[in-house]
Amino acid sequence: MMGCAYLPATSLLAVLSGCNEDNGLASDSETITASPSTFDLPSEAVVEAEVPPSTPSLSIPLPPYATTDVQPSLPAPSTESPPTTVPVTHIPERPELIAPPAESAPDKGVSPEAGKSQSAASEPVKPLVVQSAPPTAAMAVASTGAVSPTTQAVVGNTVLTKAPAPSPSLSEPVKPPAPPAVKRTRMNVGIYNLEYNSFTQISTRSKAIFTGWAVTINDPKDPQKTITFESTDKYLKYASDNKMPPAITSDSARIADPKDTTKTLVYEAIETYLKRALDNRFALFYRAMVTAFKKHPPTEFDVSFFTAPEFYWNVPWSDFVNEAELVKSGDLYLDTVTRNARALISKFPEKKYGKIVLLPGTVATLAKASHTFYVNQKYIETTPIGKPVYNARNHLVCTHNLSLDDPLHRRPAYMIWPKRMVSSIDYKDSTAGNCKNDDWDKAKKDGKLLTTEPTNPNKWVYPMGCTLNSDTKLEILVAKVSSSLAESFDTSGNLISSKFQNDLIEGLPFGIDICLDYMSANVQSDKYRMAQLDQRYFKLDFVISAGTSLSTANYADTPYIQYAIHNEGILPSSESYHYWDYTTGNAVKRDLYSSIWGIEYDKRNNTVSGELLTPLDARSTYDDIRGVITVDKSVSFIAPADADSQGIPNILDAMNPAKVRIWSLDVDVSDTVKNADAVAAANTKSVVQFIK
Repeated sequence: MMGCAYLPATSLLAVLSGCNEDNGLASDSETITASPSTFDLPSEAVVEAEVPPSTPSLSIPLPPYATTDVQPSLPAPSTESPPTTVPVTHIPERPELIAPPAESAPDKGVSPEAGKSQSAASEPVKPLVVQSAPPTAAMAVASTGAVSPTTQAVVGNTVLTKAPAPSPSLSEPVKPPAPPAVKRTRMNVGIYNLEYNSFTQISTRSKAIFTGWAVTINDPKDPQKTITFESTDKYLKYASDNKMPPAITSDSARIADPKDTTKTLVYEAIETYLKRALDNRFALFYRAMVTAFKKHPPTEFDVSFFTAPEFYWNVPWSDFVNEAELVKSGDLYLDTVTRNARALISKFPEKKYGKIVLLPGTVATLAKASHTFYVNQKYIETTPIGKPVYNARNHLVCTHNLSLDDPLHRRPAYMIWPKRMVSSIDYKDSTAGNCKNDDWDKAKKDGKLLTTEPTNPNKWVYPMGCTLNSDTKLEILVAKVSSSLAESFDTSGNLISSKFQNDLIEGLPFGIDICLDYMSANVQSDKYRMAQLDQRYFKLDFVISAGTSLSTANYADTPYIQYAIHNEGILPSSESYHYWDYTTGNAVKRDLYSSIWGIEYDKRNNTVSGELLTPLDARSTYDDIRGVITVDKSVSFIAPADADSQGIPNILDAMNPAKVRIWSLDVDVSDTVKNADAVAAANTKSVVQFIK
C-alpha cells in the first residue's frame, strides 16, 4: 500500500511545511514501509543510538520520587531459567501465555493458597480427644520432656491427643488441585485519537477599530462585511444582545493601526480571551471522551490511551499583539492546561471506566531566556542590539486515573513531557513566512552563536527570527533548542522527579516524540532524551505532531517497540490522509488526521516495516465513514446521563471539526510484566533508597 504519496506540491507545501523544515510532507517516492525524513537541519553533532545489551539483566527502576540517577542494587540471580528477554540486536520473540517458574509468586489478586488442594483447604478442623492418664504417666512425661511431635500434649494430669484424620470416603469425589498462577504475557490496549486541525486554529479574539468616536467591527454573520456604531455604548449593547465578548473593556489592548495612524485597534483583554479559548478546548475534549466511550467503553481494554495532536490547546499566534502579551500568557497557558487535563481525567474514575492514560496534545508558550543574542540589522529587521531571545516551552501534560496509593507501583499525579527541537513553523503568523534560520552559519563564525544546550549538549542553539503578527509587526527571536526538562509532580503540584515515569501501567512502558523531535531528538536514538524516561525500552511510541510523518528508519534499532501511534495536526502529514487507488490510477484523499503502525521486524532479511492498522468498526485506515465518531460542538450537546458533566463549560466560539477513531492493540508484555512478589521487592528497594 502506498502512503503519503502523490500530494500537490505547490501552495500546499509552502503553507503546510510542517516540522520537516523543507515542506513537512512525504515525497512522491516514499512508501508506507519507508518514509525517510527530508528535514534539512544545519549540521549537528550526530549521536549514535545506544544499543542495549543482547541479554539485559533485570532492571529495577528508581522510584518516581527519586532525583538521583544511582540505580539500586540488583537482586540475587535466580537459580531457575530466566524469563524470555528481547535482545535489541535481534527481533523480539512474542510468545503466547507461558507458565512462570515454579517458585514464582502468583499475580496480585490470586490467593497464595491457590496451589493447595481445594478439598484440603475447605476441610473442617477436627476436635481434639481428651483422655485420662495416670498421674505417674503425666509426671514421667513432664520430667523427661518426651512429647509426641504433633499428636500429644500434657496439661496438668491430662494428656491431650489429636485424633488421626479419617480416610476419605470412596463415595466422595476428590477435587483436583487448583492450577498454578499463569504469568500474563499480552495486553489489549485501546487507543483513542482525537483528530483535530490544530495547526490552523480559528481566531475568535474580539477586535474593534476606533475612528474618532465611531466603532467598527467585522460582521459576526459575514466576516467579509463590517458594522459601524456611532458610539461605544451602542457597540456594547449590540455585543451584549448577541452574546459576544466585547473588545472594549477597561483592560483591553490598544495600539495604533500601523496602516492608518488615524485609527486605533482595540483587542479583547488577552487573559479573558485565553481563558475562554482554553475552556472551549476543555469542553471539546470532554465531549470527545464521553462520545467515544459511549461507542466503545474503555472497559473493553486492559488499559486505554486518549491522545490529541500538537498545539491542540493553542490559539493562533497572530492573536497576540505585543511581547507583553506573550510573556503574560506563558504561565496562564501552562497552569490552565495542567488544571484542565487533571479535571478531565477526574471525570473518568478507574472503577467505572477502567485504566486510562491521557496524552491530550501540547500547548506551546514562550518565555524570555536568560541570555541575549546580538544580531546584525540584516538578520532581523528590528533593534539589533540586546534583543532578547525566547525559550520555547512546548509541553504535553500527561495525566491518568490510576491509583496513587498502590504500594506495588508508585505513580506521580501528573507529568510534563517537553519538546526539545523548535521547528521553523512552530511560532509564526499564518500569513507570514517560516522563521528565518538560514544565517546560523554566519552567526557561528562571528562568534554570536548562543551555546550548546546543556539539556542536549549535542545540539547547537541559535536564534530564529519569527514573525508572530504581521499586522502589528510582532517579531521575536526564538532559540532553536528548548531547555525544558521532563518533570513529574504529586497531587499538590510539587516536583518529585526530573524524569518522565513512562511505566504508569506496570509492564507497558511507552515513549513520546513531539513533532520535530521525532526526526532530530527522538526517544529511540537520542541518549539525552532517553535519559529523561524511567524506562528506556518501551512498547508504544506516541508521535504527537503537527507536520511530520512516521518513518521506519526510527525503528531500525528498536525491536522492543511494537506500535507507533501518530496523532497529526496538519492533514497532509497524516498516513491516513491519502492512498493510491490502483483501479483508477488516482490518489484518493481522506480527512483523517491519525494513524497507527504495527512495527514488523523481518529476521531473515534484517528489515523493519510499518503496517497501517485498521480502526475499530472500519474497513481500513482510510475509511472516513465507518469507525469515525463525530464530536458534537453545538450548544445542543447533551452528555450521557451517567457521565459526570459537573463543571464542564459550554463551547462559546467557533472551533474546527473534531472526530475520534479507536484502535485495539494486542501488545506482548512477556518480557516486561512482573509478578506481585517481584514488584513488591522492587518497590521495597526503591523506598529504602529514597529514604537514604
